[in-house]
Order: sequence, then structure tokens, then C-alpha cells
Amino acid sequence: MISHEDKIIYDVLKRFDGMHKIDICDVLHKIEVLLSGLSTPLDYAKIKKELPYSYPKQNVTAIDKNGYCYLEDHCHFMKVYRVTSVFPTFLIGHDLCFTTQEQDKLTPYTNKNIRLAFQDSPLQVIVDHFLKNNAAKKKNPKTKRLLLLELFDQIDPY
Repeated sequence: MISHEDKIIYDVLKRFDGMHKIDICDVLHKIEVLLSGLSTPLDYAKIKKELPYSYPKQNVTAIDKNGYCYLEDHCHFMKVYRVTSVFPTFLIGHDLCFTTQEQDKLTPYTNKNIRLAFQDSPLQVIVDHFLKNNAAKKKNPKTKRLLLLELFDQIDPY
């Protein structure tokens, strides 16, 4: 006979079916961090409502002794980081940076740099068309996500 805890574990594992172990570990770590700041018993409706505003940002990386960056958002094709520095944003000139699968160096998140990053790639036409009609930093007012990342999420990376 399967215990109640085992049944819950099987239900959770079913949701991970087909995922890579590293991605599963990342999700489980995020859940662990999320649970550390919550009271019991859990109220799913409250968590779902407050999650986008209260979840601690992961992937904090030191840039140098003058600042750090953390993962703001990501998709299959790029990761966007928010830069926090001891210097005001107007001195460093940017507050968002990005990396791509081919380029792991932090690059300022500007229309020009995004065009250059996807130049000579299968996504070049899509990126050029998007940036012709939108600013790179434009966000969806409902989801608060960058529109470019939402567009990339609609594209199958394989």
C-alpha cells in the first residue's frame, strides 16, 4: 500500500516527467527558498497572488567590487540580468544586461546590442522586426515581463 506522502511525491514527480535533472533541481531549490519565508499552513491562493512581487531573486552574481547583478528573467535564447551598482545608473549607463547561449559575457540590454547578438542567427529576422516596432525594454503591463522574452517563449528552440 502506498502511503499518503508517497502519493504526493509521485504526483509531484509526474510534473517533472521529461525534464532534465538539473532543471528539476533548480525548481526544487526555488521551492525550498520560497518555503523558507512562508508561514504554515500554506495558502496557495495567497502564494500565487504574491509570488511575482515577493519571491527573492536567484542567481546573484558579483560583477566586481563595485556591484552585482541578479537574474531578472530568462527564456531559451537569452537571460536578462538587473545590474545593481554602488554607482548611480546614469553613471554606468545601463541597468539591464543580457547573455545568450553563444555569448556568456554580460552585454548592456539595448536595441543595438540585441541586434548584434542575434545577427547571423535564425532569429535575426524576428529580432529585427520586433525591434523595429518596439523598444527592447518594453514590458507587458499584465505580466511585467519583457515583450522580447515573451516573444522568444513562443518560439520552439528545437
